[in-house]
Amino acid sequence: MKLANRVLGQKLALLLATPTLFIAGAGTASAQPAATADAKETMAVRHFENVHFQKCLDADTNTGGDGGKVQLWTCGPWNQQEWDVWPDGHLYNMRFQKCLDADTNTGGDGGKVQLWTCGPWNQQYWTLRADGSIYNERFQRCLDADINTGGDGGKVQLWRCGPWNQQWWRW
Repeated sequence: MKLANRVLGQKLALLLATPTLFIAGAGTASAQPAATADAKETMAVRHFENVHFQKCLDADTNTGGDGGKVQLWTCGPWNQQEWDVWPDGHLYNMRFQKCLDADTNTGGDGGKVQLWTCGPWNQQYWTLRADGSIYNERFQRCLDADINTGGDGGKVQLWRCGPWNQQWWRW
């Protein structure tokens, strides 16, 4: 009986200690990102190639500030075509260190897509969907290559999501 109580006591002690270890481990893990709050977690740096035009999502090198033009351009090794995908949905341009932004004044079909300083605004939250579309959370529209302007410098805009391959992107 004495031995059984001791074994039971050891098992109980182990059982009680286990949640403490997980809690302590979770606390340590969650404290680490807080210590590096300025550093952004990244998923991957990607190029986004439009399926219809076979051109890449590109930040115009002449307009890299807030309101900078986002366009289609022949795909290449240039960092204005590199987008860091953050876990929260931001698409961060590696050259200009700005985020892909849907202009709040033009959120309907044909709405402007631009570069803007990254912030907590939902017009900068994008979802990379399984069908290859890129969905804007605020305006509930997809990133669309204007069917009439598909060459270098072609317009990238918001448009209601549909089965059109100018809204499909490879990444």
